[in-house]
Amino acid sequence: MKTIRLIFTILLTVLVVTSCKTKQKVAEIPAGANVVAAPTVPEAPAEVKTPTQTYSEPEVTRNENFSLADGESSDALKYKYHVVVGSFSKTTNAKGLQSTLKSEGNNAIVVVNENGMYRVLIASYNEYAQARAKINQIKDRFPDAWVLVKR
Repeated sequence: MKTIRLIFTILLTVLVVTSCKTKQKVAEIPAGANVVAAPTVPEAPAEVKTPTQTYSEPEVTRNENFSLADGESSDALKYKYHVVVGSFSKTTNAKGLQSTLKSEGNNAIVVVNENGMYRVLIASYNEYAQARAKINQIKDRFPDAWVLVKR
């Protein structure tokens, strides 16, 4: 048994030593030889493909029938897209947010839908892209802002 272990250990050592040696031969350059580097070939620039079509973001909106809440007057309803930053079942909560937004210089208005929900609109636009841009601008403060379209 000791002999088999000894032979196995020797074979294992031989395998490890021979497998660690490099198999590639290194060319020796004599001292004083004139060595010239091989010219490098510049890489061809990667082909850049430009899209042939412009893809626009799909409109994500909620369509509702709504009107100005009591005491509101605004030209905002002549626009198609409205950015909603708050939705409340009580008018006092909606008016509170509106008051805060107005004190910050926004032209916020309150509308009410057919289900009695009060929506606080911070801005209104004719273009969906403008409404999305406004949402992106205020997303840190109003992460749940969304676009409302009058049905």
